Amino acid sequence: MKKVILNITPQTHVRATQGDSIFFRIPREKLRPSGLSRLIRLEKYNKYKVDLCAEAKSKRFVLPPVGASITFFIPVPPSWSKKKKKLHHGRFHQSKPDIDNLQKAFLDSLMAEDKQIAHLEVQKRWVDFEIGWIEISYKEYTEVLDLPSPK
Repeated sequence: MKKVILNITPQTHVRATQGDSIFFRIPREKLRPSGLSRLIRLEKYNKYKVDLCAEAKSKRFVLPPVGASITFFIPVPPSWSKKKKKLHHGRFHQSKPDIDNLQKAFLDSLMAEDKQIAHLEVQKRWVDFEIGWIEISYKEYTEVLDLPSPK
């Protein structure tokens, strides 16, 4: 089993439409507050994708088509008490962000198309650190299953 750790705090997918491209053409000072917050969210997501891809490239990691086990380690909020932070460290993360949006952002960052991925195991956990990370465990499969033929 191989393991790769990508030192980047996980972020969720941001749904973008073709109309969102206008936010990049209007000067920031002329945008309304809602447009500015949308632009900031899109910029943050685009930066995450670039940074995640660069981190994976620096570790020479390519997601294998047979899949992997992915764990997203998400930092506890700074507003929590020390007792609550310690209590949740390492436990399953069962609130927002949604696991499917974390997975989608991860796959969109590392792959042009994720249709060849056959298997993924995904989980998210709390960590009592300022930043999070993504841990990927995978096997290199070379075998083909010997399945019985259909009747």
